Amino acid sequence: MAEVSGRKLHRLSDVEDWIRVAVHHAATTLTVVADAITVREPGMLETIQASARDLRAGSRQADTALIRMTSDSVAQRDDPRIPLALMQVAQHQGLIANQFELIAEQLAEIDQDVLDSQRTGQKLAQMAKLAGVQLLDALAAFTARDVAAAEQTEREDDAVDRLNREVFQATLDLDGGRAQRELAYRHVLIARSLERIADNAVDIAEQTAFLQTAEPRQFTDASTPHKRLTGEV
Repeated sequence: MAEVSGRKLHRLSDVEDWIRVAVHHAATTLTVVADAITVREPGMLETIQASARDLRAGSRQADTALIRMTSDSVAQRDDPRIPLALMQVAQHQGLIANQFELIAEQLAEIDQDVLDSQRTGQKLAQMAKLAGVQLLDALAAFTARDVAAAEQTEREDDAVDRLNREVFQATLDLDGGRAQRELAYRHVLIARSLERIADNAVDIAEQTAFLQTAEPRQFTDASTPHKRLTGEV
């Protein structure tokens, strides 16, 4: 996040630019996560952990600036929806940082010599890539104030949810030794973190609708399987 390092946040536009870079940074980190799951290389875990620290620090800095601006007479002339929405996005930035830390912790415990017999690692890598796309799409929708694009981000979440359930089911079906079961359990925990990051992308996209309508809006409960996906009634 060197692009914004040391930048002073005096205006709402400064904060939005700061958050935009941070969310893009998170999406880039998800490509590192995808690689670290399938082909571990030196420095990957450190990169994920450093990203978590940067995202959390940036979230706190954005919050501090926004709190100051809401009490500033100059900021009062701005649309009050903007600082409220930005606070929500900054909060999700911090939540994504938490998930990166959890993912790094699980990756650090995985024995690279254990066979991934269920090939759940490939599903995790796909989840990480899809979550990265969701973050970028949510960011684009928010930047453009495009509600239709924001709603599409929510629909993209179905693929991540499906993979999350597949990883869980593969673990239930596993017939292997202790080492393989441990790997499978750690993959389930990583899948859960990736699914939460994708949910945060949906939550960021929802702020686009708030900016347009001034009403809090939840597209769906992102943690609940959608009827159109499961076929349930």
